[in-house]
Amino acid sequence: MVVRMNRNKKIIIGILIAGLMVICVIVAYKIIEKSVTDRENLKLKAENINSNPIETVNQEKDEQIYSKVIDNFKLELDIPSEWKYEEMPKNEENNFYKYALKLYKSNENQYAMLYFYNNQFNVCGTGRTSENITLNNGKQATIGYYYGNKNWSDISFHNINKNIAVMNYGLTNDDADVVIEFIKTINITENNL
Repeated sequence: MVVRMNRNKKIIIGILIAGLMVICVIVAYKIIEKSVTDRENLKLKAENINSNPIETVNQEKDEQIYSKVIDNFKLELDIPSEWKYEEMPKNEENNFYKYALKLYKSNENQYAMLYFYNNQFNVCGTGRTSENITLNNGKQATIGYYYGNKNWSDISFHNINKNIAVMNYGLTNDDADVVIEFIKTINITENNL
């Protein structure tokens, strides 16, 4: 009789465990079902969501990347977004350049002009001082000043291409300094075709 009791207890305990397992499975199923139903209802409640793309501004790099191929040379330059640029047509009366790019901030009469000259860029040495700068690509450029003026007159790239230079036409102080900074981003590469 003692053996039967143990057996009956085992059966009852087994039935209880099986019942608990069934209850746990049902509860888990209901929790999952509610979670899925809530997500489905979320779609219906999200009426204020707009699928149009958001315009973003890259705070670290607020610039325009300019690129141009002249003859077999590629010119690349990062121009600040607040600056404007214009490609200038050749001057047929005084055909001294192949290409010119006018760079200005707000006043079109105060600008820098990047020239790709037909011949090597040269300057008069009287009253001139110069300073070498390192471009972002590690190459050298030369900034020219005249008669102790703190504002630069020209920037040349003799170690890269002797026909390319930037001339200052009336830029002063901060604007002149900003041009030096973004001219440091220039890349002049020869396309070997």
